[in-house]
Amino acid sequence: MRSLIIVVIHCAIAMLPFVARHGATIEPAIPFPGWPVELAGRPLNPLPLTAQERGFSQGFPGKIGRFSDGGREIIIRYVERPTRRLHPSADCLRGSGYRVSTQPLRRDGDGRLWGCVLAARDGERYRVCERIHDETGNGWYDVSSWFWSVVLQGRDGPWWAVTLAEKV
Repeated sequence: MRSLIIVVIHCAIAMLPFVARHGATIEPAIPFPGWPVELAGRPLNPLPLTAQERGFSQGFPGKIGRFSDGGREIIIRYVERPTRRLHPSADCLRGSGYRVSTQPLRRDGDGRLWGCVLAARDGERYRVCERIHDETGNGWYDVSSWFWSVVLQGRDGPWWAVTLAEKV
C-alpha cells in the first residue's frame, strides 16, 4: 500500500506542469512585437500559410508565419507559453511523407547551435534546421529540451521557433 501511495504522489507531481497551465485562459504577458523583417542579414518576404500550417495554427498559443529569404523557406513560430503544440519539424515532415534522417548539429556564424534533419521525398531533398530562442539569449536546438527546460524551470515566454528549409 505504501508503494502505491508513493507512485500516486510521484505521478501527481509529474502532472503539475500540465495541470497548472492547461485549461486556463492565459493572456500573453508581452504583446506580439510583429514578425522580424530580416534573418541573418537577409530580408524576409512573407508567404501565405499552407492549408496544413493554417490547421496547425488553430489553438496554437502564439502565431505562425511563413517567409522566404530568396533561397530558403522559413517558418517562424511565436510561442507565448510552453506547449506541446510546438512540434519538431522532423515530426511534421514525417507526417507529410518525407523520409527524415537526423544530421549533425550546425553552428551558425554567431555560434548558435541548430538541430538539423535531411528530408527527402519524390527525388527532392531538403536540409531543415530549427532553433528556439528567447529574448534574453537562451536557445535550444530541439523542441523537447526547450519544453522541459521552460516547464521545469517555470520560465515565461515568449519564444521564437525558427525553422529553415533549403533545397540540397
